[in-house]
Amino acid sequence: MKRFSAFLFLLAFAVSHAQVSAFQKADSRYERKKKALYKKYPKPNNERTKQEWLLTEAKIATYENALKKISEEERKGLTDVPPPVGQKVSKEAEYEAGKAAFQKLLTEALDLSFLNFPASSYHTTLRFAVDAQGNAVQPKVKGNNEDVNTFIEAAFYKIKDKGKWKPAEENGKPVISAVVMSFDLKLNQ
Repeated sequence: MKRFSAFLFLLAFAVSHAQVSAFQKADSRYERKKKALYKKYPKPNNERTKQEWLLTEAKIATYENALKKISEEERKGLTDVPPPVGQKVSKEAEYEAGKAAFQKLLTEALDLSFLNFPASSYHTTLRFAVDAQGNAVQPKVKGNNEDVNTFIEAAFYKIKDKGKWKPAEENGKPVISAVVMSFDLKLNQ
């Protein structure tokens, strides 16, 4: 059973890294096409704006497809069902450098400058599970803009291996638990 669990963990790890490279490819493709567009239309005009919007939509769609694949692979590898939010444990899951450090990593990995979002801040809630081995999985983002939520979820996957989580404990035994973080993002305009 331990070998099977280790195999599933390695498979999920490999797939998540492949998907992070899908985010990088989407970013690279977007930047390359945007440079070509700006070369073709050096001054802002209606056609450039229309093409920028199409590029942004393509980037969002690529991110959504990558997130869908990651989610499907994670579900295959999970043996425990994520707990409800109000689950009582004797010791909560902890990020090695603290939740504030995790939030800082998340916001640093997040680039929303291309979205032209109308507000200067964005309130969001991130919910994910930390399994009994300390792996952060299955993020769900709630905020009032689905596109922004998509990029926050992608940022989660970009940083999830940049630190360790200590799993929650119940009676001294590691257990899967839910982590809920609410925070405000300061957006550049």
